[in-house]
Amino acid sequence: MSVFEKFLAGWSFRSSTPAYEPGETIEVMVTGREGETAIARIGDSALQIGEAPADAVDTRVLVEVETWDAGERRGTGTYRETVGESAF
Repeated sequence: MSVFEKFLAGWSFRSSTPAYEPGETIEVMVTGREGETAIARIGDSALQIGEAPADAVDTRVLVEVETWDAGERRGTGTYRETVGESAF
């Protein structure tokens, strides 16, 4: 491994159009609600989070992705646990 590869080890670029697979667990920031459902906006995409607590907005949560439409950039997932709060 070169020095350059060691320097860049673990780095990745975040996409504004992410792609997820059903069953994948991801950490997201809950940014708001659409009606009764919590939602996380990821770049230009949105993930609806079922079973999220009522006070989940502005917290970081783990979500298991159930569906993801790459064309529409929308999906659904199930809340698993809260892992943090907003730094703002």
